[in-house]
Amino acid sequence: MSGLRESALGPVRVLTLARPPGNALDLAALAALRAALGRAVGDPSVRALVLDSEIPRYFSSGLDLAELAALPEARRREPFESLLEAYRDLLECPKPVVAALSGSALLGGWVLAMACDWRLAAPTAKVSLAEIRAALTPTSALIGRLSSLAGDPRAVKEMVLRGKALGATEALAAGLLDEVVPEAEVRPAARALAARLAKSPPRAFAAVKRALNAAAAAEGVRRRALEEFSAVFAGDEAKEGVAALRDKRRPRWEGA
Repeated sequence: MSGLRESALGPVRVLTLARPPGNALDLAALAALRAALGRAVGDPSVRALVLDSEIPRYFSSGLDLAELAALPEARRREPFESLLEAYRDLLECPKPVVAALSGSALLGGWVLAMACDWRLAAPTAKVSLAEIRAALTPTSALIGRLSSLAGDPRAVKEMVLRGKALGATEALAAGLLDEVVPEAEVRPAARALAARLAKSPPRAFAAVKRALNAAAAAEGVRRRALEEFSAVFAGDEAKEGVAALRDKRRPRWEGA
């Protein structure tokens, strides 16, 4: 099961993350998302997209740590590489993409949301880029994207250096969200916004979006992010951090 459902609402293509309990992003789900994005980009009848979730509490909890831990050592950077590819596909999608965060977007889930053009969230949703809690780095690429979205550099520092999750009101104030709406209205509001955006002039929108995201989507940025992640991920601290996060316990850094 891919963990992704597709549906059409006129010119809007809705991609729904559907992998209980937390929409953890495994390799199959990320591959399915990339394939669905490719189909939407290639279909001229699709003029806008919505990325949402059918799980009440989560947009996505991030990469599937159980899958990551089970992979052979030589393949353990593959999930992060696949996440970066999906992130870049969203950045490079020439059509408007609206993220509907009816639940929390954590770690890799927030990475996907950051790549969308608009982000709507429920009041109870939280967002985080807290890789430091697992002794990992979000990398300069993702920190750069976060910084470009945020109007408050203190919020960035709290998120990436202290691993703080921001509530929806805090994230809105920091400029990371475009709107906070009641939970029951998040998905309908995102679809309504996408329907309005579908009326944008497609070539002009694509050109402006390409210019806006050029720095974040550059191949050199992606390559450097993989190198940074791989270098940190190879260390003992990261092994302990990922294990602790997976097992829902406090990490023991003194032995790492």
